[in-house]
Amino acid sequence: MRNEEAMPPDVTEAYTSATHASNLRVEIDADRRSSADVLMAAAWSPSRLGGALLRLHSEFDGAQHPRRMTPAAISAYAQTIAPVPGLAEKEAALDQITRARVSADEWHRHEVMLLLGRLKTLPEVRNQLTLRAQIWGVFQPEDVAVAVLIWWLDPICKGCNGIKFELIKETPVKSTKPCKCCRGSGEASLPYKEEGRRMANYIDDCIQRARDSMKNRLRKFPHHG
Repeated sequence: MRNEEAMPPDVTEAYTSATHASNLRVEIDADRRSSADVLMAAAWSPSRLGGALLRLHSEFDGAQHPRRMTPAAISAYAQTIAPVPGLAEKEAALDQITRARVSADEWHRHEVMLLLGRLKTLPEVRNQLTLRAQIWGVFQPEDVAVAVLIWWLDPICKGCNGIKFELIKETPVKSTKPCKCCRGSGEASLPYKEEGRRMANYIDDCIQRARDSMKNRLRKFPHHG
């Protein structure tokens, strides 16, 4: 049985730290692990896609993410929307809130797509996952690959922002009612059902192979905290 205490720290954490390191010099002292050692271990992984996925998630985590509008902000924005003529006051207010929510969701999706467009590793990963879906005979392989990839990068439920419960109306306070979108899991539904699950499992397998390879190569470099 392996001595877990002798293992390096979490590989994902080590890789993320290495990608943001300012010093990538290879240490002359072979007994000390450097950021350059971590990056080279990733490059030598038998799963090129696994290494690219680790790189992509590091880029995504390090980017500035757009914030979704709060319920209070949406309510305030709804007041600026002209009501539909002829509707009763209550119906008009509900319509304004609905349109404000739709508009807020569209804005957020647009900002997320701009963020994704700035991730340098995204095209490589998207192409590789699309190719894998084509090999499987998936209908609309690129759509499936992109949808699952976005879900993998940010699986938090957009209905409750991961808090698992609905908010009490017109307040930022959680209620005891589970979120209707995620049914209290806090996680968004995986797109494309079985095809999406197969793709998600493939992503997990590639990452595990990359991590295992990195662990094997980094084992000889003791961690110096």
